[in-house]
Amino acid sequence: MRVTDRMVFDAAATNALRSRERSQDALAQVSTGSRVVHPGDDPTAAGLIVKERQTAGRLDAIAKTAARAGDEVDAADSALQELGNVIARARELAVQLGNDTYSATDRKAGAAEVDALFQQAVALMNKDVNGRFIFGGNQDQAPPFDAAGNYSGDTAVRQVEIAPGVLESSSVRADVIVKGAGGGVDLFAALRSLSTAMNANDGNAIRGALPDLETATHQLSDGEAKVGAMGDSFATAQTLLTAGRDAAVASASREGDADIISASSELALANQALNATLTAASQSFRLSLVDKLG
Repeated sequence: MRVTDRMVFDAAATNALRSRERSQDALAQVSTGSRVVHPGDDPTAAGLIVKERQTAGRLDAIAKTAARAGDEVDAADSALQELGNVIARARELAVQLGNDTYSATDRKAGAAEVDALFQQAVALMNKDVNGRFIFGGNQDQAPPFDAAGNYSGDTAVRQVEIAPGVLESSSVRADVIVKGAGGGVDLFAALRSLSTAMNANDGNAIRGALPDLETATHQLSDGEAKVGAMGDSFATAQTLLTAGRDAAVASASREGDADIISASSELALANQALNATLTAASQSFRLSLVDKLG
């Protein structure tokens, strides 16, 4: 078969194009650090990269939501611990001033302190985190307790995703912990009764307030135990979510990142091949032209 100048030109152009594409691919890997720049570079790897990035994004979103819920749980734990101090002080006053050696004046002073404890308890149970009143259930846009200790929240327990498809409670029922819903005692009513008894200088009534305060202590302990368990769950979830996200990101990087040393070597080889192709094509055309002129 006669080899024409056109055939020589086409072959040279094809070889030059392939060499240039090889050089450009290697240059892209070196400059971007990515082995898979376009899906066509490695369809299988590209699919895995998309999947791992989606997983990382999902876990990161869950982690952020869980972190916010964890902050609320920590705030609830702190508030309940302080409420425990309130109840403990009220019990101390009831024991102390229940002794009939104390005067009416002493007991009125004690009543004033109990009233201050009452106000402190209301403030603690109206704790908010970034505008969410954490003890109001789903009614969390306004303080759940009024100045008299009446509850306007609901009985809902909020839940938050701590892993794909796994939910964890992120709030407790304040109506149970401090209002005694379901058979307990109303802490606020107990504090009011204690204050009234002290103002009335009624030793028997002061001593009679102790059982309700004891029950309130147990209610609070149950609530603290639940909040503590939630805190542990959120802390563990944060650790696992972060590890899972980082693993997904690393996996995507392994699939998509270029080996810079190998890519640099490939770039050098590709450039050498391109130069060789162009040199050979130029030589062929020069010889062909000489033949024609000769």
